[in-house]
Amino acid sequence: MLIKKRITLVYTLIVTIILLVLCACIYIFSYTSRVEQFKLRLKRKALSTATLIKSNEIGPDIVKEMNRVSSSGLSYKSVDLYDFSYNETFSYNDNKNDTLVVTDDILQRAKIDKIFFFKAGYREAIAMEYKEAGYNYIIVVAAYDDERVEWLSRLRVILAICFVFSISIVIISGYVFSVGLLKPINELTDKINHISSEDLSKRLDTGNGRNELQQLAATINELLNRLQLSFDTQRRFIDNASHELSTPLASIASQLDVALQRERSNEDYRNVLGSVNDDLKNLNMLVKSLLEIAKVSGSPKGIELSSVRVDEILLHLPGDMKKINREYAVKLLFDEFPENEEAVMVYGNEYLLYSAIKNIVHNACKFSGDHTAIVKLMFNADNIIVEIEDKGPGISKSEYENIFQPFYRSKTLLNKVPGSGLGLPLADHIVKLYNGTIEVCSQPGQGSIFTITLKAKK
Repeated sequence: MLIKKRITLVYTLIVTIILLVLCACIYIFSYTSRVEQFKLRLKRKALSTATLIKSNEIGPDIVKEMNRVSSSGLSYKSVDLYDFSYNETFSYNDNKNDTLVVTDDILQRAKIDKIFFFKAGYREAIAMEYKEAGYNYIIVVAAYDDERVEWLSRLRVILAICFVFSISIVIISGYVFSVGLLKPINELTDKINHISSEDLSKRLDTGNGRNELQQLAATINELLNRLQLSFDTQRRFIDNASHELSTPLASIASQLDVALQRERSNEDYRNVLGSVNDDLKNLNMLVKSLLEIAKVSGSPKGIELSSVRVDEILLHLPGDMKKINREYAVKLLFDEFPENEEAVMVYGNEYLLYSAIKNIVHNACKFSGDHTAIVKLMFNADNIIVEIEDKGPGISKSEYENIFQPFYRSKTLLNKVPGSGLGLPLADHIVKLYNGTIEVCSQPGQGSIFTITLKAKK
């Protein structure tokens, strides 16, 4: 169901319930009020009749005639008078064939309660005790309130007409209201439909940002900014990956084509195979880095997580760097350990966290003039901090934002130091995966300091 129809339906349903309750209250109040008024008229009629009968100056026949011609508005009335022995002393009926049946229980109830109202067929009746100047009577009056029936019938018709008319207005106004309410949403939808992956530069109008739709538009704009950045990064990544993968493959193919063009000496074949082997190693390292980046892209779901001691990870670095190059060295400097052991631990994947730190340490050893990286482990209230310092050529501030982009390499080092430009992007992916940060502080010619901040487990 469309939202505008749902709004109209819910709005109409709520107002309908309110109108029904209002009409019911009006009808019940009117009915109760008319009943009380009729009871008062019955009581007055009983008192006036008893007063007339008590007077010795007016005989019973005159009292009957007065009841017959009375303009009290009581229809089909009956008046009966009983003494305290329950003997009938006076009786009058508008309709002689419709006498009032009064039982001893009714008379007994009147003596006890003084005033007792009851139903007598289609009429309403009152049995009332009357005591005055030695006269002790129980007078019973019954009548039909035709005015109330007619008035309530008209009231029901009026309420029904007003209810139907009001509901019609509610349905129309509810639909108009829903259309007006959803108009900005429809305009927002149309604008979003014109935004595609081919053109993510368009943005929604956020106005002053004070209402919910403008806030939604601002949120969508932020999402589009992230999507555009992601698509741009993806396009650059694919372009660079295609180039980086095709280069060693083209080199291998050309070397093999040249080698197969004519017979060569064993030494020539050995040189070609050695060169091809070097290209294959570079290609293998590139593919491995690409697979690791693909593995950590996204969320940590599906990755095996556990408690990892950061100091134990760092202790593997010196030996692993030696395996890569015998000239590489790592100096470990540990701050004073906190008393709480969990302050030294993070919750994550040991291999991935180690891979992130190892990539930065590897770069530090590779670019340092003495091939030495200084790794410091520090702690504060909630975080574990790993600083990696090198004595390399440094990084200019203009390159800070680019060094974490895949395949980016400084122009000054492009042909001097081998590499794929994937180490820092991989480390950045992994650290961000666990809500950590990597900051760089560097100046050209003075080396660099990379600071990794991780949330402690405690």
